[in-house]
Amino acid sequence: MKHPIHPMLVHFPIATWFLATMADIASLFTNEQVGWVAGVLLIIGTITALLAMMTGLLELGKIDQQSPALKIANQHMILMMISWSFYAVSLFLRLNGTHLEQPGLMAISFSIMGFIFLCSAGWMGGKLVYEHGVGIHHLKKENLNQ
Repeated sequence: MKHPIHPMLVHFPIATWFLATMADIASLFTNEQVGWVAGVLLIIGTITALLAMMTGLLELGKIDQQSPALKIANQHMILMMISWSFYAVSLFLRLNGTHLEQPGLMAISFSIMGFIFLCSAGWMGGKLVYEHGVGIHHLKKENLNQ
């Protein structure tokens, strides 16, 4: 495919996890049920991240084995897997059977750690695209004149 699917899918887990982390932090300062909202967002983010990670793995296979981008791509992948793990643990800590409960301090801490790793992984993903051109289709100069 000429257009990679991975960049299209990453926005969903990034947005939901960011909002979940902000809701978790807000739940520390309010009596509102924002912790429940964070739980719903964690469910959405954890599922959509699996789709994004699968497509990222396919994109990883397209990187030349001799490219310096491969090392960064592997770091990006590991950081994302760590982030996913922190968010998944945070989600499971707030589950009581199939019901979401207000998060405890441990669940919120895991959410914050997930966010730190998410930001680091996002930075590495940006380096892949903007410094190494991974996933960018380069047009030949003669195609631009047509």
